[in-house]
Amino acid sequence: MSGDQQAGSSRMLWIGAAVAAATMGLCCTGVVVVSVGAGGGVGVQQRASGHKLRPDVPIPPEYLALVLRAGSICAEIGPAEIAAQIDLESSWNPNAYTDFGEAPAKGIAQFTDATWQMWGRDYNNNGVRSPYDPGDAIIAQGRLMCDLVAWATTQVAAGQLRGDILDLAWAAYFAGRGRVLAADGVPPAGLAHDYPQQIRARLPKYAAADASAGPVGPGGWTLPLRPGTYRVGSGFGPRWGRLHAGVDLLTRTGTPIYAATAGVVLSAHCTSAYCDRPGSIGLGGCGWTVNINHGGGIVTRYCHAIRLNVHAGQQVGAGYVVGWVGSTGNSSGPHLHFEVHRNAPPATNANALDPLRYLSEVGLSP
Repeated sequence: MSGDQQAGSSRMLWIGAAVAAATMGLCCTGVVVVSVGAGGGVGVQQRASGHKLRPDVPIPPEYLALVLRAGSICAEIGPAEIAAQIDLESSWNPNAYTDFGEAPAKGIAQFTDATWQMWGRDYNNNGVRSPYDPGDAIIAQGRLMCDLVAWATTQVAAGQLRGDILDLAWAAYFAGRGRVLAADGVPPAGLAHDYPQQIRARLPKYAAADASAGPVGPGGWTLPLRPGTYRVGSGFGPRWGRLHAGVDLLTRTGTPIYAATAGVVLSAHCTSAYCDRPGSIGLGGCGWTVNINHGGGIVTRYCHAIRLNVHAGQQVGAGYVVGWVGSTGNSSGPHLHFEVHRNAPPATNANALDPLRYLSEVGLSP
């Protein structure tokens, strides 16, 4: 819901009727911005570009053109971001009303009167200016979100905020800019903290797979890095007196890491004691790491990221960006350490498979 005002607002709401995300893929691309990422990694941040809609997008047809229009106002907010936010706010109910005392939230995008006064217009020129008119409210949502992205970008560059640009903008939409500024970023707990991740959890339901990811084979698998962007380093097998349980794919910092196939994120965290130090060789662990359960006993692992884009419990599809390549943990340079495990979880050295051989078996050419 929109609690945004220039001075901020303490109003908070949760729309419990919003449905959970389905499993589909998406991805982010972007430019590098100096900051501390909320999802992991220090020193750089990927500014996400908005996502296109998947071909079979589950949007009520009467709202599709509005979502496309609202998702074309700025580069960072695409139609999939607009749709996922509406899904959370109102479950596509144009008459949604949440009584929150002096600041009730109204309509499909859940505007308060104060925020609607600032952003509401008769965008569809039908003579009505109302948060209950989707032709007005959805466009106002897009304009407000783009303004919040620009605001968050400026605040991060000035050192006034830390975190992911979209997460900051979403948190400000929910709780107001003042509350985000007071917290030095996304609030550390509560509904305002959860709001950005609830939108991200719904993105796979609406977003198309990233065109920059590799092709998805007949078995539903794709390569964890885009073809042509990496070279193979150390392979699977004994190394330094122990098993090297995966393969190292050497590439540049910031290269997107893709989920190799659909699944549920088991964990997304740092395994080193010094994850705020990119290139922390000798400090142990995989650094910023993602583990995904694909069902049927198959788990994949992605190590040494500079920043993550997922959280535990999130559903992802083949080609979903789970993070960006870095050199955190026990790493001598930027690369992706990629593992495949059978008869997992848990993923251990005892059930690790040769990733290159496994990818070949599922129809890919690593």
